[in-house]
Amino acid sequence: MGEEALKLWQGLPADTRRMLLSNVWCGECRKAVTIVDYHAELKGVVVLQGFCGTCGHKVARVIDDLAPAPKKPKQGNKRKYRKY
Repeated sequence: MGEEALKLWQGLPADTRRMLLSNVWCGECRKAVTIVDYHAELKGVVVLQGFCGTCGHKVARVIDDLAPAPKKPKQGNKRKYRKY
């Protein structure tokens, strides 16, 4: 797991993590399943990638509420009005 993604993932309460792991859509089974053998990556949001616990098909879960706050660009001494 990516270090930052792991930190964000482990920051969730255990019961929330269990709920997210057991509520992943499998396109092969056409239902919500449990993800197994997963890893987390940070791609602007936390993405869990792994396999369906029922059929073994590849599945993923995007957890966008865990995205780190974007860094604000530094504002220089910009003039509000243009000097002529």
